[in-house]
Amino acid sequence: LKYGRNIGSWAPGELKKMVREDRIIKLPVRTYQQWFAGLPEKFRKNVIKQWGKVEDSTIMIKDKDFIIPAIYLGNVVIMPEPTRGWGDDPMKLYHSPTLYPHHQYIAAYLWIKYVFKADAMIHLGTHATHEWLPGKQAGLSPTCPPEVLVTDIPNIYPYIVDDVGEGIQAKRRGRGVIIDHLIPPVKEGGLYHEYSRLYDMINSYNRSIAVGSKTAADKLKKIEDMVTKLGLDRDLGIARYNHDSLEKIEHYLLEIRENFMPYGLHTFGVSPDGEALEDTIKAIVMRNKQAKEKDVNKGLMDSGPREIDHLIKALNGGYIPSGEGNDPIRNISAIPTGKNFYGYNPDKIPSPAAWNLGKEAAEQIIQKSLKEKERYPEKVAVVLWATETIRNEGINESTVLYLMGLKPVWDKSGRVTGTDVIPGRTLKRPRIDVLINPSGLYRDLFPNMLLFLDKAVQKAAVQTDIENLISGHNAEIKARLVKSGINQRKADILSRIRIFSERPGSYGNGVSEMAGASSLWESDDEIVKVYENRTGFAFGQGKWGEEAKEIFKENLKGVDVVTHSISSNIYGTMDNDDMFQFLGGLSLAVKKESGETPDTLITMQRIPNQVKVEDIARTIGRELRTRYLNPKWIEGMKKEKYAGAREMEKFVEYMWGWQVTTPFAIDKAKWEQTYEVYVEDKYGMELKKFFNRENPWAYQSIAARMLEAVRKDYWKPSEKIKRKLAAEYALNVIEKGVACCHHTCNNPLLNQMVVNIISLPGIMSPEMVEKFKIAIEQAMGKALAEQIKSRKELQKKLNEGFTKKLQLADKNVSKADPGQQKQISKEGTELEMVEGFKMEEVKSKDETTDISSSGVQWFASLFVILIIGLAIYGAKRHRG
Repeated sequence: LKYGRNIGSWAPGELKKMVREDRIIKLPVRTYQQWFAGLPEKFRKNVIKQWGKVEDSTIMIKDKDFIIPAIYLGNVVIMPEPTRGWGDDPMKLYHSPTLYPHHQYIAAYLWIKYVFKADAMIHLGTHATHEWLPGKQAGLSPTCPPEVLVTDIPNIYPYIVDDVGEGIQAKRRGRGVIIDHLIPPVKEGGLYHEYSRLYDMINSYNRSIAVGSKTAADKLKKIEDMVTKLGLDRDLGIARYNHDSLEKIEHYLLEIRENFMPYGLHTFGVSPDGEALEDTIKAIVMRNKQAKEKDVNKGLMDSGPREIDHLIKALNGGYIPSGEGNDPIRNISAIPTGKNFYGYNPDKIPSPAAWNLGKEAAEQIIQKSLKEKERYPEKVAVVLWATETIRNEGINESTVLYLMGLKPVWDKSGRVTGTDVIPGRTLKRPRIDVLINPSGLYRDLFPNMLLFLDKAVQKAAVQTDIENLISGHNAEIKARLVKSGINQRKADILSRIRIFSERPGSYGNGVSEMAGASSLWESDDEIVKVYENRTGFAFGQGKWGEEAKEIFKENLKGVDVVTHSISSNIYGTMDNDDMFQFLGGLSLAVKKESGETPDTLITMQRIPNQVKVEDIARTIGRELRTRYLNPKWIEGMKKEKYAGAREMEKFVEYMWGWQVTTPFAIDKAKWEQTYEVYVEDKYGMELKKFFNRENPWAYQSIAARMLEAVRKDYWKPSEKIKRKLAAEYALNVIEKGVACCHHTCNNPLLNQMVVNIISLPGIMSPEMVEKFKIAIEQAMGKALAEQIKSRKELQKKLNEGFTKKLQLADKNVSKADPGQQKQISKEGTELEMVEGFKMEEVKSKDETTDISSSGVQWFASLFVILIIGLAIYGAKRHRG
């Protein structure tokens, strides 16, 4: 940590301190300039256009030297992958849909080749950022950033078996040879403490009612008080307490008890054993009726040795056998691990089984709206991820089709050849409109599905046998476009578009970065602007990634339901930033454009052959109580030491992301219970000692994020809680040093609030207050008052520049790859191509052929550079 970490450009004091270390690696700028001059011209021009000349660099540079954080272990060097730079230049976060690597990022990779002279590299952990850099979606050219950086060094990539979609991206764009590894061990959550007491109390009440006991009323009041304190009433939508509501609470508690949770992390090359092995076998057999305990046990026991053996084999230049990847709890063919996994045949999406489940999910969405609003949904926005589609074989695509009143057609080999219209007399309801938001990775891996879905939308839109909400909305959008000055023919085409994603060559929608950098904005409207700027690119109607922000906004206005899915038993809503940035970002954008909060739903698909549609608040609440507040989960993570503390910090950060994007789903009770468990240590798990010993900066980050929720008025706790949090945060900074993430030392408005609180009588002495200020000011290299002034000026600059930047961006229409454009032009779409519309084929630059990512996690992945033939020992790693 002293010399092997990245430091943001906002903390020059921290970098100055790190440079004092004797073992720090310095790369002279003049040496890098010589290397840089030898890189492809187009690549260099794009880097300089965004980041300036080499001598203008500001990231990880000191006294004309780039700082390369690395730890030598003999012939092995361990390095954190360089930062992407969004936080170092907020203007790029706000205004740049695509971002080339900065000079220090490039310098680190070139140092690996020219100074360390690596024979092989390992990107360890799911996932890195280099494969998500701009460039072509596949078949990269010599000017594409991933190709430039990897050079000719073999790239071996341990990857979690449950994330095939993003793993394929590492193969296609990072030249990675995948060595898949196991998921963490899993356990049933069980009931604990107050949840166990509540369950017993409900059973006691039911017995009292059965025998006519006079104590029943008193017990019901206690149940009501406990449910309210725990926030279950909001998550479950309970307003009155009767037999039905108590049954709903009881079922929810059973879900918490029976849901699976990860227990710690997986150690690469090591199979689970003991109780962890038994619990994981039990989980797999429970969800796979055809699975035999003996076979599952062998698959798990073989996984660890295969992982490490195949890693060594890859380093020796050997062949890595291929095989299926997936969540082993859903698909036992995913074990043993140690494979170079592959995905699902896209021509067979959706499968017949997925069609049935997707149809059921659509029906649940419809019935939910009829029950709660007494009307059909007008337009349902559906998030599509490649990772989900590979796991579930097209359940979400089937939901889209059935909402519109269509069904897939398969040939004898199981390939999908098109769609049939479900007659109105059979459907017996309106054809419901859709908005489709595929991730960039989905667009890259399943371009055929975007063409397929566009055809489906157009086919459904022209049906007249029953009320058609699609055609009705087309007419409304067209009328508004014509009124704005667009000619009739073009307005007709644009009004039919329903698929919007990121610009080709861009990854992610910016919501995660914006939520994290909370000191940059004071209104969530700014998050929506970034989201729309990144996501407003049209696909379909002869367009492939053409800027269409205004059309996107027109479509958002009509949405009343947004939905996403969870099919993994490991990944959920608060162990990654992708869920809140896609589903939460979409929900927030709909609210901004329509003025109404949409129903924000999850289609739960964890159990094979079952789907269940539920409100996001219920999903988040159950996950919070099953995992992050659960002493079992905490116990498992404590065993992982530094990494376990990081997982604790991350869930709080992701809860913040949901708070910002779906404030209705994160209530006061969720923050207070998190505070009670992690700050007050209500379960007596000695968490303060654990954090201080293993990772005090994780605790600092948790306290700071809670304080930021207070500062921005999302959470209004008692004065006692505010004072305790401020004192804990300040003391941690004084004793352990600054964490210096975006919401701690790089958040002057928060730090001033903390100074104000801890300066109150009886909280901290004036000397301690001054020590806190000095620690922050030394890290940032300027006085706190000056930091605040600069931050407010930056906020103003970002806001004032947005409209101008977007106007300029509107002129830069993304150019389609000739091959892709030709394919679209040839295939067209059924019934939607307006006669006489001119399709112009524009040749693309070879470094910007369509590419984008699915739930892109911008976590810093460790990559390890090795001399071929070295013995490698297990390294602990989960997602990120």
